[in-house]
Amino acid sequence: MKVNISFFLINHNSVGGVERVTSNLIKIFEKNNLKIRYIFSLGDISVKNKIIKLPNYIELVQVSRNNLSAELHNHIIDNCISHLIFQGDNMTFSKDILRGVKNTNCKSFLHYHGSPYAYLKKNIYWYDIKENPINIFKKGIARIFLPFKKAKLMKNIKNSDGFITVSNAVKQELLDIYNIEFDNITCIHNPTSFKVNGNIIFKKEKKIILISRLVRKHKNVLLALRVWKRLHIKYPDWKLQILGGGLLLPKLEKYIIINNLKNIDLVGHVNNVDEYLKKSSISISTSDTEGFSMTTYEAIAFKNPIIATKSYGGIYDLIVDKENGLFSPKDDDKKMAKNLELLINNEKLRTQMGNDSYQKYITLQNENIFSQWSELLRI
Repeated sequence: MKVNISFFLINHNSVGGVERVTSNLIKIFEKNNLKIRYIFSLGDISVKNKIIKLPNYIELVQVSRNNLSAELHNHIIDNCISHLIFQGDNMTFSKDILRGVKNTNCKSFLHYHGSPYAYLKKNIYWYDIKENPINIFKKGIARIFLPFKKAKLMKNIKNSDGFITVSNAVKQELLDIYNIEFDNITCIHNPTSFKVNGNIIFKKEKKIILISRLVRKHKNVLLALRVWKRLHIKYPDWKLQILGGGLLLPKLEKYIIINNLKNIDLVGHVNNVDEYLKKSSISISTSDTEGFSMTTYEAIAFKNPIIATKSYGGIYDLIVDKENGLFSPKDDDKKMAKNLELLINNEKLRTQMGNDSYQKYITLQNENIFSQWSELLRI
């Protein structure tokens, strides 16, 4: 059967890490004379992604949520698709996709971009309950459904021809959860679309940068403001910049006004993230869970030390505590502020950790991503 690889995206119009990784993978495949034929999406194909540009030869195919399995099944057969790669971590859609691939000659590969704990656990803190008491019941319900979720995840792993995690840490989490050696789980790190020359000396300014979707779930961006609340008066010559957009923006704006926070910029979504990273001295990651943080990957490329939470997932593939970053417990603004203050006051340590960050970036850059994918797909 002729090699005919296609991707499935939940929504091709999104501009998150999954879509960026998909775009980067397509470029790598194309560079190695392997063109992607179709991208299936639940999104409206009449609307093009404003940020991520796909090659013109790729055909976008819209499928419906309600009839996903049947429509996908017919497309696979009619277009002789040999490999289908699902980009995402939604277990319900994964189940439907695997059902659509069943009884065809197509091989199914679930490219899992998250941590299993993002699916299995609910990170709810005291202020979530204070803001909306119903959250305590949501946490209880999550515990009740935990065995059923674990069973669904296990079934999806077993039914796929390949289950690709984006970090070794996530692969280990799956082994720890099930205490089973899966023979179809592979780790392949996310590719990047940029290369940074380590010989270039960046003119670092007194800027701390957080790049994230502005959402509460998983990202916990409000933590950065709580940290800055402890430090902004003490360090008036430093500035916190937050890049990204999302539903949490009004809440962040309100928090800044109520607490009269100084020297903070809500920059919004930008296309030239590298220009901000070049000038920043420290990067922050507030996430409760990450598959493999592309924003952290970019930050270490530009020689930034990382102040991060001990999140679930792939942060440990990028950061080594006390080498190129400093960890604090999840949602602990006091400890994170202490770590940040340590770097603010010690330029020598910032430089040393920044150089270690770049060495970690080089190690990841030296991985042959296409070779790993071609071996997995057996092409």
